[in-house]
Amino acid sequence: MSIDGIGRPPGGPGGVGPLPGPASPSATGEGFQVERGDAPSAASSSGLLARLTSGEINVEQYLDARVEEAVAPLVSKLPAESLEYIRSSLRAELESDPVLVELVRRATSAISPASTET
Repeated sequence: MSIDGIGRPPGGPGGVGPLPGPASPSATGEGFQVERGDAPSAASSSGLLARLTSGEINVEQYLDARVEEAVAPLVSKLPAESLEYIRSSLRAELESDPVLVELVRRATSAISPASTET
């Protein structure tokens, strides 16, 4: 007797025929399809970047807006204390993580927030 299935004929547990499950795509005549979602973050991100480059907002306001975008899907799912913790954690990472600081610098073409706090 084999434990890992080597040497057994293919089939379900105990060799009782095929495993139960959904029919194959060819049986239903339809293939697997995924609906595309809206991409508001890409549009709003470019809008934020345009506002930053025009001087309408500063780097700090840009980062705050990006954090709010990141947290937006969680607003109705988490309590306020958890949301505030996530906001502060994201903001701290944007200011301290070297990779993220470099991404912010490239995106904003400005001095990173961490280097302005001397």
